[in-house]
Amino acid sequence: MSVKIGIIGLSRGLNFIKCAKLHGYDIAAICDKDEKRLEFAKKRCPETTKCYTNFDEFIEADMDCIALVNFFNEHTPFAIRAMEKGKDVLCECTASSTLAECVELVEAVERTGRKFMLAENYPYMHGPLEMKKVYEGGTLGRVLYSHGEYIHPMSCEDANRFTRGEYHWRSFIPRTYYLTHSLGPIMHITDAYPKTVTATVASAPELNKGTTRHQSDSIAMMLCNMSDGSVCSFSGSGSIAGRGNWYRISCLDGFMETVRGDGDSVSLHYNPWQIPDGKFESQTYVPNIEGADHPAEVVRDAGHGGGDYWVLRHFKAVCEGKEEPYFDVYKSVQMSAVAILAWRSILEGGKTYEVPDFRTEEAREKYRFDTISPFPRSDKKADVPCSLHEFIPTEEDRETARKIWKKYGIEEPKE
Repeated sequence: MSVKIGIIGLSRGLNFIKCAKLHGYDIAAICDKDEKRLEFAKKRCPETTKCYTNFDEFIEADMDCIALVNFFNEHTPFAIRAMEKGKDVLCECTASSTLAECVELVEAVERTGRKFMLAENYPYMHGPLEMKKVYEGGTLGRVLYSHGEYIHPMSCEDANRFTRGEYHWRSFIPRTYYLTHSLGPIMHITDAYPKTVTATVASAPELNKGTTRHQSDSIAMMLCNMSDGSVCSFSGSGSIAGRGNWYRISCLDGFMETVRGDGDSVSLHYNPWQIPDGKFESQTYVPNIEGADHPAEVVRDAGHGGGDYWVLRHFKAVCEGKEEPYFDVYKSVQMSAVAILAWRSILEGGKTYEVPDFRTEEAREKYRFDTISPFPRSDKKADVPCSLHEFIPTEEDRETARKIWKKYGIEEPKE
């Protein structure tokens, strides 16, 4: 039997449809409150796919699992409802936007017995996958230091295209919160996880000119002590020049890194006095794609340097009971907690926080009622600032944004 999947959120969700078809899922249902987007996505689905604009109706459809591709800060409530309906969950980043939600999500997985997997795709790009293979081979020795970057600056036009309204989640997301693309590959390569976190940030309010964004920091850098005794530094989603992602693993006997500007290639180096037999001191190469069910060009074209291909492939095996999710609920909420506590570290001048282990009752009780959030509630107020120096849009900024929204057929949300 094929795995019956439902997909909610049909902007980014279009790629989930593409990859689900590649891997032979039965796309049972799709959902988006935007009827135009729903109609566009429907044309890319089988005729049997059910279409919904309402989550309450969507969640009742005949599905084995759902892919959550809704707003960044709204994943946990949807995931819990899905699991309570007996469905496994593939969740876009992040898993939870508050520490209380971390507790709720873990307990929902344990209570329902359903599978939860984070759809973190950057570890499955070809460069990071090769780095994992080399590290597990043992020739580099144990890791002492690692570094991950996810840098995604945007033009004024793109910033407005992706931030659909002044109170869209992208207007208020602190720079530490979108960290899974930088931290996730490091965790996957080394199989280590953060134990403590401290952070700092650089502000650049001028980046927001012509937008309605309130978050005005440009980049956050986090520093963690890892469970294997190493140290890891990494960014959130940075808005500095130039765009790209980069990963480095420095070990006792050598180091490796992805090549800047080329997500496929890996550069591998050994200490001159510790070169393993049959190896070169230095080597830069494009690794072969191994284990795929499709040609290499299909894997690469599936999205995010092949990452989307492997995530949907892995999740299908999880639903079939053949594999366990690597980024399961515990690793997923760990990353969410790092993001949240790193932001508190910044607001408190670099204070170091211990990262809670939500497997333990002690951690759950400590944070069970911790609902502190930078995202505005319905009254447009938030518990903490979203940046060190909030950018307040002027009427001129709003007018520029409206023109760009109109250009792309984006309706400004009603107050």
